[in-house]
Order: sequence, then structure tokens, then C-alpha cells
Amino acid sequence: MGKKKSAVFLVLISIVIAALCFVCTVSFHYGTDNMNTFNSVISMIGKDAELGATLPDGQNYLGGSYAAVYYPEGVLSAREYEEDLAALDGAERDAYAERYVRYPDANGAVYLEKETVCGEDGAPTEAFRTSFAATTEVVRDRLSRLSENVRLDVKDGFTLRVELPAEMGQQTTVFNYFAYMGELSVKYGTSEDSATAFSFRHDETIKDYVKGAHAATAAGGTSYVQIDFTKKGREAVRSWTADAAESSATMYFLVGDAHVIEMGVNAAIDEGSLYINNTSNPFSAAAAAAIAATIDTALDYGDTGIALTVGDAVRLDAAFGDLALTLLYVAFGVCFAGMMIFFFVRYGLLGFAHLYTYLLYLFALILCIWAIPMLYLSVSTFLAVLFGSLLLSVADAMAYESARRDYDLGKTMVSSVKAGYKRCFLPVLDTHIVLALFGVLLFAVSLTTLSVFALTFTLAVAFSGLCSLAVNRFMWAVLMSLSRNKGAFCKFKGKEDDDDE
Repeated sequence: MGKKKSAVFLVLISIVIAALCFVCTVSFHYGTDNMNTFNSVISMIGKDAELGATLPDGQNYLGGSYAAVYYPEGVLSAREYEEDLAALDGAERDAYAERYVRYPDANGAVYLEKETVCGEDGAPTEAFRTSFAATTEVVRDRLSRLSENVRLDVKDGFTLRVELPAEMGQQTTVFNYFAYMGELSVKYGTSEDSATAFSFRHDETIKDYVKGAHAATAAGGTSYVQIDFTKKGREAVRSWTADAAESSATMYFLVGDAHVIEMGVNAAIDEGSLYINNTSNPFSAAAAAAIAATIDTALDYGDTGIALTVGDAVRLDAAFGDLALTLLYVAFGVCFAGMMIFFFVRYGLLGFAHLYTYLLYLFALILCIWAIPMLYLSVSTFLAVLFGSLLLSVADAMAYESARRDYDLGKTMVSSVKAGYKRCFLPVLDTHIVLALFGVLLFAVSLTTLSVFALTFTLAVAFSGLCSLAVNRFMWAVLMSLSRNKGAFCKFKGKEDDDDE
């Protein structure tokens, strides 16, 4: 490559890297009274609730989570049972006590209603256990559609403890929506009480009319819920709304007996999808996602036979402390500085080839973590990124050292680089393939946090291999073509250099 072409390419790639650096790391306010905010990619990446950070500009504390417990119908906490019992006297107190039995497997933490939950032997029936397992699966599915950075634990045998990251916002709204259980129904009328529902034939269900729902955010930042209909559903909606221009009405979407979302109708609708938002009280992204997940899972699972009651949400601090996120950034900065000091001291200006290569690796990985819904910033993703950084640095150093040996033997720089890369190509490629396969297998068999690490690890290894074997060699060729003394550029010392002395 000629010097002019190399110079042009170097300028272009420098502009691209600078732009990526700005987009990925810089956030700022702008507009009148700084009402608008430009959010960097890193700021938009989900953060592990266990990582705390005190944010600038007076923003709220980031980190920690909110937890709430779901109680199935017929299951009471010991606290609620004792409070209810204390409020009664005489025969009412005795009758209330007779209705419930202490569940021994929960160490007295919950009481079970005999008629609803237990059989004649006083133990939970198999039917209740089956329904509770199905309900747990519904809540788990809803949470997975909302975010991977959530927790669901079965506590005391028959309660569900859900934990949502504090940064998500509107946790109480999400908790309430996810407690709705039952089949999906769609009604239309001037009021919810008088509205009529889809009428089915004996061989039809609601799934013959409604395809599903999902949430999205418009370009202006407004979140909405999109509900898609089948051909039959579209025809039913068109029939329902034919006279909407003359008398306005409302379309209601319910899960069980709970009203989930509604849409005012003042004109005939002949569309396969409805886009619903709330202009007076706009949905947050979390609320819209919770509504869509509630509708979609009600459509998929139907009635599990159990209603849920949600307890009060409790605020939990970040387990790693309120400086954990900041310390992770500092640790990364120290590792980055140490890596670059080594390359510039050992290889002189050739360190710029590794710097450009590494930044492209890093920004590609950051964009993937942001774009893939299940990934978020945590200690595990941080370790995966660092491992990929180490792998890339070792692979680049192997190539540089291999070329150095050939140059020391008297070969030209061009032939030394070719021979060096040829010698280490297969070992580097094989190492990356083995590690990538390990990451894929780990992802296939892992759950929750470990799966996040496995996917990030696989991406880090893949980008490391691509950057080391392709990008780094190309950047070396570009930078070396701009130098007159190629040996001095790389801090290599060949025979010709010895003769010159």
C-alpha cells in the first residue's frame, strides 16, 4: 500500500474510532435549560443490580434492586395471618384459625387455606402443586421477556420472590402487572361492564383472534404496546368499530379479571395491529414491556388456576456497594494503561497498531452488549471482556515477537511480517476456536448470570481472533508504510542495523 493511500486510510480509521469513542462513552445535556440528554452506549447498557454507583449531576443512586413476594390464592404469610387473627374475637377467631393450617416445610413462614390448597390429610394437593408450578413458569417467562437481569426464587414452598433492578424504574407497576393471571380476553363497548367480548365457536380460542403483543419505543422516546391480530381478529375489530365514528367506545384487554390496557376508539379500525400508548400518562419502557409480556404470556399459557397477590416492594442496596461500578471502570482503566505501556515500551510506534486494533475490538464488544437484550454490565461481563483483551494482547505480542526473530536473522521487514504471521497463524486460530467452542457449550448448559458470562466470553474470543489475525496485521501494514526506518518504527534491530553502527 502506498504512503498516500495509507495516510488517507489512517485518517479515516482514526475518525471512525474517535466517533465510536464519542458515541460509546460520552453523555451530555443539551437544548434549552439542558432539557434533552444525549446518552452514550455505555450509559444505556443494563447494569447488574449488585453494582452500585453514585451518579453525577444530582441523579439518583444507581444500583440495588426492588423485591416483592407473590402469594398464591389460599397462601398467607405468617405475619398477615397473625394480624388477621388478632383483629378477630370469639367464634370468628376460632373459625378463622380453623380455615388455615401452618405449613411445616416453610418453618411457619406461611399458612395454607385448607379448602383452597390442602386435601383431607392437611397437605397441599397435587392439583395445587401443578397449578403453582405452571404459575411459576408464567412469571418466569414474563421476567425473561422483560430483562435477563432479574431474579425469581421460590420461597417457603409456595411463594415467589421477584427482584428487579432499581435502574429499570416503575418496579411497582411491573410487579402489579406480572401478578395478573388468567386467560386473555378482548372486550369492546362504552364501558368495561357493558362491553362485549370476542365470541368463539366451540373449536376456537382467543389465539384464533390475537397473535401476540410486544413493546417498542418510537423515535421521539414514546413507548407503546403493539397488539397484533389474526385475519379473524382483524375482521372482528372491523365489525366492532364500524360505527365508532358515530358513538365513541373503548377496546379493553383483560387478563383474567384484571384490566391490563385499553384503547379509545373514535373511528373505524381495519388494521392488523393496534399501537397503544397513554398520552395523558405515557408508558415508561419498563411498563410497556411489562404490559406486552403479560398479554403475550396470558395468550400462550392461558389460565393456570391460581390467582396471585403481590406484597409490598422492598428496596435492596447493591451487594457490592455504592462504588462498585466506578471501581470496575477504574480497574479497566488501569488494565488498559498497563497494556498500552507494555506495547509502546516493547514495540515503539508499533504499539499504535495494537491500540487501533484493541479499540475496534472493545467498541465492537460494547455495541454487542448494548444491542443483545440478554446482556448487561456485571462483574461476569467485565471479566469476559478482560479475558478477551488478554487473549488479543497475547496474540498480537506473539505475532510481533515472531516477526522480530525473522528480522533479527537479516530478513526484510515485509518478509519478516509475512513469515511471523504464517508461523503463529494456526496456533492463534486453534486457540480461539477451542475457547469459542467452550463458550458456546457453556452458554448451552448454563442459566442466568453464567449464561451472560458465557455469551460475552464467546463474543470476546470471536472478536479477539478476528482483530488479531486480520485487523492488527492490516494496521501494521498501514502504519509501517508511513515509516522510512521500519526497524526503528517497531524497535526491531536486524543485522543491517548492527552494520550501520
